Amino acid sequence: MNIQGLNSTAGTGSTNASKSSSAQETNDMFLKLLTAQLKFQDPIDPVDPNQFVGQLVQFNTLDQLIQIRELVQDALQNSGSAATTSKGV
Repeated sequence: MNIQGLNSTAGTGSTNASKSSSAQETNDMFLKLLTAQLKFQDPIDPVDPNQFVGQLVQFNTLDQLIQIRELVQDALQNSGSAATTSKGV
């Protein structure tokens, strides 16, 4: 899984676009892996449903944490730019 784009710091609008495309790439990669896992599992000995659901929960949690981090970074940027603007007045 490519997570390099997830570790970048927030910046301009182009950086936000790259963050969302990176998140989309991560989601696409997860779906490809999930599909491959389902396609190639042994029908006689399938994956434990609890383990399967656990993987889905972990991915969902990771996705939510990434969204929270992006929101916090955006809020920090906005508060920093607001502080700079108020100091200039």
